[in-house]
Amino acid sequence: MNSLSAGSEPRTLNRTLFLALLSLLSLAGCVKQGPQVSTIGTPHFVPQSQHDSVEETGIGQDPATGGMFLQWYSVPGAVGYKVYRSDTSDVKGMPLLFALVADVASASGLNDTSIVDRGATTGIRYYYYLEAYGHDNTYSSRSDTVDYELLQRPYIYPWGNSPRDDSKLVFNWVDRISGGYIVLRVKDVSDIPSQYVWITPRFQMFGSSESYAKFNFDSTAISQLVSGHFYKWRVDRFGVDSTGRPYEGARSVWTTFSVK
Repeated sequence: MNSLSAGSEPRTLNRTLFLALLSLLSLAGCVKQGPQVSTIGTPHFVPQSQHDSVEETGIGQDPATGGMFLQWYSVPGAVGYKVYRSDTSDVKGMPLLFALVADVASASGLNDTSIVDRGATTGIRYYYYLEAYGHDNTYSSRSDTVDYELLQRPYIYPWGNSPRDDSKLVFNWVDRISGGYIVLRVKDVSDIPSQYVWITPRFQMFGSSESYAKFNFDSTAISQLVSGHFYKWRVDRFGVDSTGRPYEGARSVWTTFSVK
């Protein structure tokens, strides 16, 4: 009896281990798998353009809506991008508590590499990063982080389409924020595509209230205004950090006018 018990013990143990292994494999098949290791490249934001650049890129205020404009490079293989925002930072200026604010699906032929965050308001510094994602729940590493603060927008006097005399053309606006820099932009919109005729180098403002500037006061206009043409103009105000990067600012709406 003892020899029989001793001889059957290994077989019983082996069978127990085999059943336990089958049970573990069965459970493993039922467990939901997390995000797969991604082969998608890390996305990057488009660098912020300078205040007087013809092409405006990166982060800044959208003139049409007043929201925060964000722009990034497309990532091969990505089917979408998730954009995260924070309005909180620690004592060292490091952003905290990011939350998802946009999920931008990639679509061929459509603009899927920029958004306007209309939830951004003035007087708050916002931080953003993004992740690209692909099929099968794969995600990229998080992108670089960009930041910007929207200021109160300058107010342009509503000229409408009233004709203006080129020799007496003066741009008027109200800026209720003291200090900072100003850039004026004027476009000829009579032709397609529209063309800039004047972008001023930045000039400093020391006070707030009514402000004005005569057309081409700095002699940097590319061309004179043409009688019968329609134009639009706006005024940008901004502050720069120690490296010259615009880190806060506002852009007025575009306002149209024509020349006699």
